[in-house]
Amino acid sequence: MDRLSHIERTLGELKHLTIALERRGRKRAKAPQDAIIRACVCRTVAYIQKSTPDQVATRLYGGDGDVSRALADLGGFVSRAAAPPLTTDDLPQTGSTGILEILAPRSAFSALAARGMRVSLSGVTSVPLPSRDDAEPTMAGTFPGEGEPIPVRRLGLSSSTLKPYMAKILTIFSAELAKHSAANFEAVLRAIIAEDTAAAIDTAMLSNAAATAASPAGLLNGVVPLPATTGGGVAALSRDLGALAAAIDADDLVFLMTPAERIRALTLAPGLAAATIIETTGLPAGSVVAIDAAAFVSGEGDAPEYDLSDKAIVVNDDGLPVPDFGTASTVSLWQMRLLGLRMLQSVTWGLRSAAGSIATVESVTW
Repeated sequence: MDRLSHIERTLGELKHLTIALERRGRKRAKAPQDAIIRACVCRTVAYIQKSTPDQVATRLYGGDGDVSRALADLGGFVSRAAAPPLTTDDLPQTGSTGILEILAPRSAFSALAARGMRVSLSGVTSVPLPSRDDAEPTMAGTFPGEGEPIPVRRLGLSSSTLKPYMAKILTIFSAELAKHSAANFEAVLRAIIAEDTAAAIDTAMLSNAAATAASPAGLLNGVVPLPATTGGGVAALSRDLGALAAAIDADDLVFLMTPAERIRALTLAPGLAAATIIETTGLPAGSVVAIDAAAFVSGEGDAPEYDLSDKAIVVNDDGLPVPDFGTASTVSLWQMRLLGLRMLQSVTWGLRSAAGSIATVESVTW
């Protein structure tokens, strides 16, 4: 009996060890962006070499299962990769990571989306967005005595509508890159996609442009900038940030700054390291934004569409909303041996209540 008990005890310990190792392995699972970028590498190399993406995946990545799944069904792969693994102690969690958060993790859009509310744009033409009317009294908890009525304050609700828009991002790079090793090409492609995607999305999201039939309104549309404090230094910094914080009623206060403003702010006031500062290139120099990240709402479609071309004529951006095809300079991808990678992705953003959720100051003196 002692030997049998010892065997049972050993088996039990092995079972617990196996479960622990499995959970640890899940926590250390490969980041989904690796497979997504590698799928782009496979498609690009296959396009140049007149091969198939699956053949390139087998040659470059040894038939990596994640890469194969990303090539076959990118939307399904992103959905499965974003869902947290469940254990016997876990409860299903709502929400999912969008493709833009994966491809451009350092963008302001990705940082706010991770902190705010996410909605799915799959198969919808609009998403109703209810919000509390700030003009109405807030609900308040009380402690009535036994048999006394529970006080109820009138709750005002309002609503807005989020519409999906098609983000279109075009990245151009030399076809010679694909001749380098897979590791080098993957690193370069990852950086190019992340930089171009973050710049394009953040610039549009943090603008003051009104909504059009093709693009959502910038978060700063209709927001009157607060006056910047003169004099510079720590005094101006503290007054500007204090005024921004006081201007909004935030459950999750976040500051958005350019890299230069962030470095200056932390140099002048090292204690700001305790505050949440999101770095972005989508703001003009000298501008700082305060936003209630809890009020931010974002949505994305299931998966982007990728197209490659080495024969297209690309019209250079001349700074106008729509390039003048008659006068703007052009680039022949075929003539210059370049590749154009075009991404189309359904995306939207907004605030559950713009009033009291965002404020900005321009031309700071610190």
